[in-house]
Amino acid sequence: MTFQWPLMLLSLGLIPVLIVAYLLIQRRRQAYTLRFTNMALLTKVAGRRPGWKRHLPPVIFALSLAALLVSLARPMAVISTPKDQSNIVIVMDVSGSMAASDLQPTRLSAAKQAAQDFVNNLPGNAKVGLISFNTVARVEATMTTDHNAVDRAIQNLNAGGGTAIGEGLDEALKQISAQADKATPTATASANATGQQDQATQVPAVVVLLSDGKSNSGVSPEQAAANAKDDNVKVFTVGIGTRGATPILNGRYNPDAGLDETTLQNIASETGGQYFYAAETKELRDIYTALSSQVSWVTEQTEITALVTALGTILMIIAGFLSMRWFHQVA
Repeated sequence: MTFQWPLMLLSLGLIPVLIVAYLLIQRRRQAYTLRFTNMALLTKVAGRRPGWKRHLPPVIFALSLAALLVSLARPMAVISTPKDQSNIVIVMDVSGSMAASDLQPTRLSAAKQAAQDFVNNLPGNAKVGLISFNTVARVEATMTTDHNAVDRAIQNLNAGGGTAIGEGLDEALKQISAQADKATPTATASANATGQQDQATQVPAVVVLLSDGKSNSGVSPEQAAANAKDDNVKVFTVGIGTRGATPILNGRYNPDAGLDETTLQNIASETGGQYFYAAETKELRDIYTALSSQVSWVTEQTEITALVTALGTILMIIAGFLSMRWFHQVA
């Protein structure tokens, strides 16, 4: 936590002064009580001592005062807030190898669940699209803020066919480009006037690509990565499946079903993204959970004066309420 007006923290020096004053008052009260020599009569007149209840309202009051004094310094905290806008395209491998069961219950089922969690963790204003690919790429859901529609599209994915990583990534770039063409007239006019879109108005776009195999058809992954770099689109890649092993599909080994980590790593590196590997279902879900925060939330210094002031006010009200409830006077 930092403060815009740190010198105001010096006012916290009032708290120890008040504590000392309170202790002196309590000592004087005890000395006055001891002057009353007939203790049996005093007990009948004064009744039971309040015990710890006597000190609780002053303690809460001191905490409330401390919070209010801290608020004078205008505290700042680093918190996560949703980006104003973000465009995200999920690209999922649905080739035949995704039916392998080294991730439970299958690679595709684990990937679908992780992707659904990913979408559910995004801010409501994030636009999400879904591309599936095997031998060819398909648009399963155009970019939308209707996350339920994307969730249903993920649920309907099925495994079968070859692997065309480059095709899937290229189709994602087309979706992002189409979304950029829907920019407001003001932003478009500004882009035409300056020859480039202002960074302040450019909506960040990222691709999250998952695959378990080696590309064997369509546009090369290297060319697709170069296109993404030219479009200033970061690509986060996720590899799944057992390293160094070829899964058995339909009772036989498929040499094309092995994970090509090098290609996925190169795509992420080329575009400024990051590569992740998941050998288990839980690891995959953890990766997608982390990615949802990374691609659509931003950490920034935010002033929390209002929150601290509210806390101090609530504590002061509680202290006053308890004092009136127990002693019929304000602490």
